[in-house]
Amino acid sequence: MTLMAEIAPDSLIPRATGPVARIFLMPPRDSGPPTIVKVYPRGLDRRTFNAVEVEQAKLAGLRVAGSVLLADGVEELADGRTGVRMEFCPQSLVELAGGRGLPIGDVVVLGQILGSVLAEAHEGGLVHGGVTPSNVLERPNGQPVLADFGMALRLRFPRDLTGAAAYTAPEVLRDGELSEEADVYGLGAVLYLALTGQSPFPTRPGETPDDVVLRVLREPAPEVSGQDVPPALTALVRRMLAKDAGTRPDAAAVTREFETLLRGTTDAADELDFDDFRDELAAGRSVPVATASVSRVQRQWKLPRKEVLFGIVAAIALVVLVPMLLRPGNETPVMQQPPAPVAPPASQAPPASETPLIQLEPPQDKGTTVVLKWSFSKPLTYAVFVAEQGAKAPRPMYRGSGTSLTVQVSQGLKYCFEVQGTDGREVFYSTPRSIRGATCKS
Repeated sequence: MTLMAEIAPDSLIPRATGPVARIFLMPPRDSGPPTIVKVYPRGLDRRTFNAVEVEQAKLAGLRVAGSVLLADGVEELADGRTGVRMEFCPQSLVELAGGRGLPIGDVVVLGQILGSVLAEAHEGGLVHGGVTPSNVLERPNGQPVLADFGMALRLRFPRDLTGAAAYTAPEVLRDGELSEEADVYGLGAVLYLALTGQSPFPTRPGETPDDVVLRVLREPAPEVSGQDVPPALTALVRRMLAKDAGTRPDAAAVTREFETLLRGTTDAADELDFDDFRDELAAGRSVPVATASVSRVQRQWKLPRKEVLFGIVAAIALVVLVPMLLRPGNETPVMQQPPAPVAPPASQAPPASETPLIQLEPPQDKGTTVVLKWSFSKPLTYAVFVAEQGAKAPRPMYRGSGTSLTVQVSQGLKYCFEVQGTDGREVFYSTPRSIRGATCKS
């Protein structure tokens, strides 16, 4: 991430207004994909900026980072406000559910993905702090991602919680306690919307936001039922929405239950493809609060199948993991020649000499972090590999479709970096780059 890379305000196209920040669409840079900028009302102090950098670096290092919408940059507008630049995702779960809900297969897949993200983040000491349907987005390729992750900006720019009370844990509404347990509650409420098309506590006629808060504090969420809803899923969502934070399952347990449900759904798919669930949507599911009748809704969300999900980073399955070792004797990082990728059909495979390189810029060494930036002639799914002096194995970091990454490093050690990418048919490489005098060989 970079600071002081100024954005011209007149280049921004308004897209949405949130409780704290405004969302703008920014024209593509260097013919790249469009991006958005989330603009906060004031600038960041150095402490908050550093905290954001640390959070983003930790998120980028997760095995499930491909399902997290990371910041491509933190930049300063000419008027002093702060803008967080991110990949553009066209729709959120709010639009995708459309007041009707999603097919049961998609809900199970979504629960497994988001549960995995929260489980690994919590294991690393990271709390999301605001899991709502507006923060569950869909990439253009149909992949769901969790956005707005982290506490640094939430603490810097507090928001009115009553606006999202229906998705907010009771203890957060009472005393503002953001925690792992509150993240699980938020995920339960998100999945409730995915199942039914409405929140667990929809606003009733004549109600004020404070009335909704009181119901969240006092009333249990209605259960979801229907012929297509597994009883285990009904029970899991109920436990996630428990009033007592201590009785909720943790994110790791939630993920394990969704993996079990996912296996069951896939077994059924031996005879029924996931698309065949389109006839059994929220219209066939009952909750005590009546909703609009929908007799038949086509499935909207094409999520990855089970074999893609259990690895999460299998979105880059065709990217070859390059072993990077240290040269014996002088402990200088060395990149070995990678094995050849599986060749595409002859009609599609260019001569080896004409295969273009990913353009990796010289790394920006900032002492405890290194900023990497790269480019290519078309959109790819990327992976970054880091060889550290003294390490026995390289450190792969899945980044997704972005073209920059902040990597945490140790002062005094030498490093080599390489970027790989795939378009689903072919693998592309960058020339290795080094810092602090390391010798990188490919």
